[in-house]
Amino acid sequence: MYRVRIHIPGNSKSVRTKFLEAENYNDAVAECVDFERELKSNGYERTIVTFSETSTDYSIGDAVVKYREYMSGESKFAHLKKNVSQGHIDESVRYCWLLVENVALRKNIKRTRPTDIDINDAFFEFLIDIENIDMKNPFRKYVPKVATPPTIDTVTEEEFNRILDAVDTFDPIQKLGGKGESKNRYRHYLKDGFYLFLLTGGRREEVVDLKWSDIYRLDSSVKTFIVENLKVKRIKKNAKEYVKYFPINKDLEDYLIYMGMEDMLGKDEYILYPERNISSKSIMDILSKSFTYYKEAAGITKNISLSNLRKTYISWHNQVLGVDTGLVTNSADRNVLKNHYIDPKIMSAVEKAALEVRVFGKKKID
Repeated sequence: MYRVRIHIPGNSKSVRTKFLEAENYNDAVAECVDFERELKSNGYERTIVTFSETSTDYSIGDAVVKYREYMSGESKFAHLKKNVSQGHIDESVRYCWLLVENVALRKNIKRTRPTDIDINDAFFEFLIDIENIDMKNPFRKYVPKVATPPTIDTVTEEEFNRILDAVDTFDPIQKLGGKGESKNRYRHYLKDGFYLFLLTGGRREEVVDLKWSDIYRLDSSVKTFIVENLKVKRIKKNAKEYVKYFPINKDLEDYLIYMGMEDMLGKDEYILYPERNISSKSIMDILSKSFTYYKEAAGITKNISLSNLRKTYISWHNQVLGVDTGLVTNSADRNVLKNHYIDPKIMSAVEKAALEVRVFGKKKID
């Protein structure tokens, strides 16, 4: 497929683009000449096309639908599809719909992450470069506000135990504001989920989707989880696979044994809530909201959430590993694992974490 890009005289930043119907170079050149002649005759304004296949006469909501099709490889531009996860596609479309819902509101947005702006930037680039819509990208340039460095709060052992006790003893029904709705925040897998977050230090999607088959034994007999590094994969945006390590120290091993590791090791089944009939995203949301609910039920006023369990994990690892803490979650090609070669420095940090690190400084979970 050929595309022509013509700069408008007197304006170095303004261009007109068009995907050509030509299937060979000579026909493409001829079509380019016709397109340039058309632009000149119309004062470099595009003529609106009315037939459906290439028409750009549609609403912003329709544009979001087209963007999803484009990212999923379901449009006529399937050959331009980028290697991104379904989760990334869903998140991108979600923020595009938020833009659609708020496009008519004239108000300052108090909290807009750079990620949100980048997603909408990519959306408008799609409309301009792929759909050939003559417009400017309002998200191309922006000046981010200087954010106040956040306070890094970890969860103490006493606070963690109070939250676990609240799961067992506190009324699970949370009354919501507005129409008098209520939600049952209890799930039988909450405590298991909280422990796995605390003892692996993983991100939400990593912990929720851990499987028994993700556990490997190294030559030193140390066990570790080896899972796909979703964050790095999203950043790199290529077909290469990346992995990260969750060393299985005594704390984590004890809890995995409690959850049935001796019988389940090697099986392709989820560790958390294996009989699940809802999506991983739903489980993540349930764990996050329930943690906050039971934290408040336990009388803890400190501003902590489920993500603070990861901060707690990293802080305790830093006590032992120091500058090597980051190596535990470093990325590597999955082929390295298949070829039985693992970087010695990475593995020394993983092994040290498995052998020496104790969350809350304890030798085992009581």
